[in-house]
Amino acid sequence: MENKFIMSLSLNVLNHLGINLYSNIPAVLSEIVANSWDADAKRVDITIAEDQIIIEDDGCGMSADDINNKFLYVGYQKREESLESKIYHRKYMGRKGIGKLSMFSIAREVEVISKKEIRKAGAEGKCFEISGFRMNIDDIANVIKSEHSDSNSSSEYYPEVLQVEEDCIKETGTKIVLRKLKKLTTSLTPEYIKKRVARRFGIIGKEFLFSVYVNGEEVSISDRDYFHKLSYIWYFGNESQKYADFCENVSHKEERENIISCNGENYKITGWIGSVDASGDLKDGEDNLNKIVVLVRGKLGQEDILSEYSEGGLYSKYLIGEINADFFDDDTLDDMATSNRQEYRKDDERFIALKQFVQDELKYIQGKWTELRNESGEEKARELLPVIDTWCKSLQGDDKKYAKKMFGKINQIVADDDKKKEILKFSVLAFEKLKYAKHLSAIDNIEAENFEVFKDIFTGLDEIEATLYYQIIRERIEVIKVFQSITDENALEKVIQTHLFNHLWLLDPSWERVENTQYMETTVLNALNSEYNSLTSEEKAGRLDVGYRQTAGKHIIIELKRADRIVTTSEMIKQVKKYHDALNKVLSAIYQTNYSFEILFVLGRPIDNNDSIENRELVANILKPMNARVVYYQELIENAYKAYNEYIAANKQSQPLIDMFSQLESSMDD
Repeated sequence: MENKFIMSLSLNVLNHLGINLYSNIPAVLSEIVANSWDADAKRVDITIAEDQIIIEDDGCGMSADDINNKFLYVGYQKREESLESKIYHRKYMGRKGIGKLSMFSIAREVEVISKKEIRKAGAEGKCFEISGFRMNIDDIANVIKSEHSDSNSSSEYYPEVLQVEEDCIKETGTKIVLRKLKKLTTSLTPEYIKKRVARRFGIIGKEFLFSVYVNGEEVSISDRDYFHKLSYIWYFGNESQKYADFCENVSHKEERENIISCNGENYKITGWIGSVDASGDLKDGEDNLNKIVVLVRGKLGQEDILSEYSEGGLYSKYLIGEINADFFDDDTLDDMATSNRQEYRKDDERFIALKQFVQDELKYIQGKWTELRNESGEEKARELLPVIDTWCKSLQGDDKKYAKKMFGKINQIVADDDKKKEILKFSVLAFEKLKYAKHLSAIDNIEAENFEVFKDIFTGLDEIEATLYYQIIRERIEVIKVFQSITDENALEKVIQTHLFNHLWLLDPSWERVENTQYMETTVLNALNSEYNSLTSEEKAGRLDVGYRQTAGKHIIIELKRADRIVTTSEMIKQVKKYHDALNKVLSAIYQTNYSFEILFVLGRPIDNNDSIENRELVANILKPMNARVVYYQELIENAYKAYNEYIAANKQSQPLIDMFSQLESSMDD
């Protein structure tokens, strides 16, 4: 039988643009849905079954020639023939013709059936052509390997022809079946797919004549499942007001400018940036919604642009957003998407222009967010603790004004209700002392992002030991003191295992909370320990422990060396590479995208026993490309102690306020 369908590609193409193109099911389904959009489909049905995924659309379909010359032609660029679809004049989402290979990222077998209306001379009525074929990734790989030892050379693969009935598809369209699904780390449910498809597209709904269904249920913008969480929203241009209208619980809506200038051209963007009431609201299972996505031509193009900024402000932990930047895919300009099709080249002037625009907006939002949180602080304080309401009513004149400011500042720095209650209790006591000392103006100096200023208020009290802040600092000083006993080998072992991995703030002040799940910790440590066997006896003896943590959106590997261990540069590079490769492998295998990680070595002695500035800079430059760095025990102790020791220098005559605090706490617990 003559081969009807032909696919020609190299093993490198299959590996880099197929098997490894995407790392999660929603991203792959997005490519298929995008093809349906380009094919003028009005409806796409995604069916999630136990062992397969079916995607069927009512688009224009494909003939056998189309399948060979377009679908199976890796690298086919439809925009060279036309810049928009024939029926609805939609701007094409596809550009490079490689998205279809992404199906092999999640399935080992792909079946395609397509039906297209064709013209036949002399025929009456409509005529259709229907074609079907099946591709198997193992068969493709075997063909390539058997025909060519050179992985860069091309091979021809002939998909299996399927015998299909014309009524298999009602009118026209394409049906894709993904079988032999690869092992998943996430439970594959219709609800999971609905939510993530909704988040990856901005062109779904009647407004765009494009509907997507998952197991018979229509996907809508509400399936994004985050608009109801927003308390404030800033939207770009009048066209984006619809997003604000979706937010049923917002107390602040504000329209912002939506024109970006780049190379003398003005481009319009749409979208929004919003803020939730508590940062925990942005946790959605294993997903972290604390990001601003970029959509281009209605499809997600970049997972997060917020991560491009070193935003240390508290406000940034509460943000979520979507930016529609169609000018990223201007047909008259160069393609700025990277090879993995999941982000854009950061050196492109359009990306730089958008990044600057967003940065300016973030600066504005920071000020407005602070103002709004201040305004609602007193109301939230009264709601949380009824005794606060009674106390506020007793205040007069400027005292009332300063109390409102204080509550506003507290509302900025703490979202968790239980933590807020604790701080409110101590703050009321501090306020009373400041009022007595006629020093309430000190409250004006509070900046929510600066812990130092609380010292100006609380360390000015003789009774500081009764405040929550003193308790926190005292606990941290105790941790640091334990580290000071680091020369005692037994104590060192205990410190390493019980303190450092659970007190990441010693390594980086921004690493406050550990976020990794038990599953992630087990998975990563297993991968790292598999590398342990390849270490020399000396390397094993010199290593105290290795640990994994996840915090601030980053995966962190920490290896601790004994204090007297001297590590050479070559040894360090060798171990860093092992951890670097192992972590990359694990994170890719669990279908994560845009992950970031850092590898830290905690040492007691300088690399190569050379403590010169030149050698330290040399080592830092070598390790930086592999996301690694060295931290020395002595520096860690000195820096941490310096940062916190000054807080405990105040007078500790605290009994009067302790008695007062006990009374207040008792009344609040009633």
